[in-house]
Amino acid sequence: MTEFDTLDAFDASTLYDAARRLGLETGVAGVTALAPGMRVAGPSYTVQFVAKGSQPKGSRSFYDVMAAAPAGSVMVVQVGIDRWISGANMSRFAALAGISGIVMDGCVRDIGVSRSRGYPIFSKGSAIQGYGDFLMLGATGIDIQCGGLKVSPDDIVVGDDDGVVVLPRARLDDILYEAQEILELDRKLADGIEARLPLPALDEIRVQWSRRRPR
Repeated sequence: MTEFDTLDAFDASTLYDAARRLGLETGVAGVTALAPGMRVAGPSYTVQFVAKGSQPKGSRSFYDVMAAAPAGSVMVVQVGIDRWISGANMSRFAALAGISGIVMDGCVRDIGVSRSRGYPIFSKGSAIQGYGDFLMLGATGIDIQCGGLKVSPDDIVVGDDDGVVVLPRARLDDILYEAQEILELDRKLADGIEARLPLPALDEIRVQWSRRRPR
């Protein structure tokens, strides 16, 4: 069993709560799934877009960047403006290149086609306007900022209907350990609500969310 098989047991919200127990902020703000039911999990492949003219223009295209991505990786893109970076052709190219999914703090176009294909894309939404007047392709494989969160190459990315978290690989075992108890607490609280337990009893379960458990 791989670490990604283990991740399948947890949704993004549970992993976020687990990381919070450890004092870690892991949520990518303002980024949601393009369509319900999309899920992605894998190591990050970071891509940076920078202000147009801020550096010499290179010869690589976004397609070149996708072609160079390791198979199974999740492409995390620093955009920072509400302009489209990827359309239906680009996302299809990414899928055929073996990229597990795309996360960006920018927008997409051709949203209907992309939704129908079911390829995991997490973005700030759709946009008609492109980025060309404002941004240019920068570096890949470096630390970036996406949705207000620092993302490093090979961090663990998990996205689903609740949003996207990026987990430091060095803390993954600790996060999964905490996530298991949080999952159990969530089930216990749900059962308590259905059983109409009094509020003090529910609160006793609820307050345990933030407590790191001993190993």
